Amino acid sequence: MAPSRNKIARIERAKQASLFKAAKNHEIEHEAEKETMFPKLKKEVFYLKKEVEELKGNLELANKKLQDAEIEIQHIKSEKCVILAEKNHEKEQLLSSFREKEKEGTYLQSRADQLQKRVDTLVEESPSRGKCLKQYNLIRTNETKKDRYERIIKMISSFVGPLNVDAFLYDFLKMADEDEDLKFTLKLSPWNSFFTVVKHQLSDGFLKDFKQFTKQHLHIDIFASRHQIEEVKKTFATSKYYTFERQNVMKPSRSGKQIMAETALVKANDVHELLSKRLEMLSRHERLRFDDGTKDSIVIGVGGDKGSDTTKLVIVLENVDIPNDPHAVLLLGLYTGNDSHSLLKQNFASVFDQLNQLHSVRYFDGSNNVEKAVVMKPLGDCKFVSAMYGHAGQNSKTPCYVCNLAWSTHGSDTASLENFDFEFSGEIRTLSDLKKTGVPLLDVDPLNAGPPGVHTILGICQYYCIDWLIAMAINFDTGSSSPANLKQLKKDLKKLVLETEETTNLVDSLESSLERINDAVTTIQKNCKTTKPKQKNSSHCTSSFCIVGSSKKSSFRDSSIFQCTSCKAAVHDVCAFYITEEQRLLMDQSNAVCLDCRHGMIPSIPDRLSLALEIQKSVNEQLLQAQDILEVADSERLKLEQHLKGSRIQTEVSTRQLLEAALRSIGCDSRIWYQDLTGNQARKFLRRSSIDKVLAVFTSNSRRAPNASEKVKIDLMRSVMLDLATLMSAASNSVKNDDEIDEIERVLERFVGNLREAQPDASVTPKLHLLSSHLIPYLKRYRSWGRVTEQGIESLHAIFNRLNVRFAAVRDPIQKATLIVDRLSHFNLIFDIGSSWYKEE
Repeated sequence: MAPSRNKIARIERAKQASLFKAAKNHEIEHEAEKETMFPKLKKEVFYLKKEVEELKGNLELANKKLQDAEIEIQHIKSEKCVILAEKNHEKEQLLSSFREKEKEGTYLQSRADQLQKRVDTLVEESPSRGKCLKQYNLIRTNETKKDRYERIIKMISSFVGPLNVDAFLYDFLKMADEDEDLKFTLKLSPWNSFFTVVKHQLSDGFLKDFKQFTKQHLHIDIFASRHQIEEVKKTFATSKYYTFERQNVMKPSRSGKQIMAETALVKANDVHELLSKRLEMLSRHERLRFDDGTKDSIVIGVGGDKGSDTTKLVIVLENVDIPNDPHAVLLLGLYTGNDSHSLLKQNFASVFDQLNQLHSVRYFDGSNNVEKAVVMKPLGDCKFVSAMYGHAGQNSKTPCYVCNLAWSTHGSDTASLENFDFEFSGEIRTLSDLKKTGVPLLDVDPLNAGPPGVHTILGICQYYCIDWLIAMAINFDTGSSSPANLKQLKKDLKKLVLETEETTNLVDSLESSLERINDAVTTIQKNCKTTKPKQKNSSHCTSSFCIVGSSKKSSFRDSSIFQCTSCKAAVHDVCAFYITEEQRLLMDQSNAVCLDCRHGMIPSIPDRLSLALEIQKSVNEQLLQAQDILEVADSERLKLEQHLKGSRIQTEVSTRQLLEAALRSIGCDSRIWYQDLTGNQARKFLRRSSIDKVLAVFTSNSRRAPNASEKVKIDLMRSVMLDLATLMSAASNSVKNDDEIDEIERVLERFVGNLREAQPDASVTPKLHLLSSHLIPYLKRYRSWGRVTEQGIESLHAIFNRLNVRFAAVRDPIQKATLIVDRLSHFNLIFDIGSSWYKEE
């Protein structure tokens, strides 16, 4: 239902009344607010007017400042224009200066480039080429040394001119040698000169000629004086500790007849002193060695061997780094003859007595006198060790010198690998047992000897490997398995070669002596025909008649002057009739006397001529005799060599020839006219690649293929050779531990089994028994097999033979032996200070 009009009217009137009331209230509030706000606005207007006045004052001040600023700006603009003008002027001046500097810089750069090129050239020509070079003593390669040499020579050439290099070097060396401030000398010290003379085996005559040559062509003398060198030799010579005796022994001549010859017996008369001096020198240079093998003792190997026709007794010292260096071997004695028990006892009884009393040795170690126990090991091949103990030898019923195991090595009852237990030991020999049946020379049980390393391996390798290969090759070619034994012919050939070389040196020396005495005779004869005495000059000596001064200057260039021990006169050797090389060499070793003192008067010129003619006749006869001997020896050598070469199988591409070619290709030439294997050849032969190459001769043979049995033997022998190579490596310088010894024992057992199966019919050699039965006990006792062996003694033979050739002109056996003993002592000295040059050949 819609509201009534009255109600609506009332509502409208109520709204209008409410609005009116609100307006009335608003007007009242406005009036009240107006009354309140007016004073405030009035006050605010007052402050605004005051602020406007302040602003007007500030505006006026600002306008004034603005005017001042505009004036200042104008002033600054004016100054800026002045400054810009000045800057532009300076800029123009700088540009002009820069252009000048740029031109100057271009010139300087050009100059710098030129100088840099010059510097680069000089740097390239300098020894260092602008780099920091390694010190010359640190250079190890010859290429670097050669490059350094070429740089220096190039620099010197640019400095003094290419045509003046030689002249400059001569003068440089001479001035450098004479400049005491440099403390620099090109002359070797007496010791270094001595070392050079000993190492290169320089004779006194060569040394004199060489010194004269260097003085003439280099203007310097690089060696010390011969007198100083001789003093060093005498200082370290040990011949005073030996006894030298003459012996007459029967020697086979080249015709086969036995002739009586005078030889020297050399014996050490003070073994303790010789050993003590060696130990002192070794200790001084810190060369003595003590390890698990030697403990705190001095261990020496005592033994020897026969080389050529001379038997030597030596000591090999274990307490050094390389005991088997032949320069380290100490000689105790030598004689001409076989190394039999009787001759060893006859000649070396006194030496063995000294050795048997040598239980300790005293020496000065650099700070204190010390005393060490001495342990001895017998050394040498089987024959020599047997001889020292009085053992019957390797052809007896008991061939082993260590045990009493009996077997036959020859004849119809020869023991074979198949039917004899060679790897087992018999009852061990003792020193007391040997003394009951004989006279052992060395008071050391044979058990301490052990298997000789070099001879054992080489003997087994030759007999069971090389000879087996040759037999197999002959069997492939001819069906026969028995190779010819030319061992004795090989020895004869080697002896003939050595004798030919010695005789050739003797002939050369005698020819030189004959030429010298011929010149002397000619000079004396010319002076016999004139009565007018020749005027003396600087070449004359103080002899009553100087042959050198009375002859042509070129006749006696090699003559030397000595001082007579009787009258103290300075005399030429030729003026005293020291003509032959032997006489001149002995003159340096003994008291030389002039001719006048020898005859107790001044011989006239005719008397001198008579003496010279006698010498001329004697030298001529000696020369003719030596030439005849040389001709016979050389003829026999050629004949024997041709005979051996002609014994080769001549069929085309025979297995024997293929085998020899294979051995030659590995550096192991075993052609039948050569000696048995050497140590180096055995090492090359026992390499795996070498073994495969040699055995391939049979497995890949074009003549026929091996049958089943031969194939088995070839495979077995391959294993045998490989195991033998391992055993050869075990014979080294090292000290073995338990594991290494056990491994060697396993290899040895395998080696014995395979060898027995491959060659059941082969005979048992003493060396095979020694290796298989006595090696392991020896190793367990001493921890080393190859540290002290007979290897050094074998190498000493070659050195001794070279010394024999070197002193071939000395006919007196005592003087020759003295020279050799002293030279061997010099080798000992060089080893003891650590300067041995020996390399195994």
